[in-house]
Amino acid sequence: MNYASKPQLSKIHVLLNKLGLTESKVEIVSNFSNGRTISSKLLYASEAKELIIKLAEYDPNERLKSLVFSLAYQAGIIYGSTGEDKRINAAKLNLFLKERGAVKKELNAMNYAELIKTHRQFEAVVKNINKSRDKKEADKAVFTLMDELNLITVKN
Repeated sequence: MNYASKPQLSKIHVLLNKLGLTESKVEIVSNFSNGRTISSKLLYASEAKELIIKLAEYDPNERLKSLVFSLAYQAGIIYGSTGEDKRINAAKLNLFLKERGAVKKELNAMNYAELIKTHRQFEAVVKNINKSRDKKEADKAVFTLMDELNLITVKN
């Protein structure tokens, strides 16, 4: 078997980078080689060709939409997993995006640049929610510890 050529390897890396999948490269290569290797250099030429075709077909807009949905779940903006929940969540997310989103459009109406802005906005929302939750947990732990040590606490 012939291994992937340098042009094939270059194309794979360009596509992975363009699609934001560089961090998942090991899993992707393992999947396309049926677990035989995790290194793109050790892909067979036929495996590399198949991977290039699949990556070229992949729509980066759909990936960003999926990431926005995932972040909306993490932020608690949407929830549930039934078919009806998903339809309601799509409407709820679109309403949120039109009122408070970075670009004031429904998700399916956004172009790639707008999806990137929206994705960044949702990453920041989730980061702030996590930071706030961590601070509350830390404050609670400090007050509990101070109470256990019989230290006087003054709550604001």
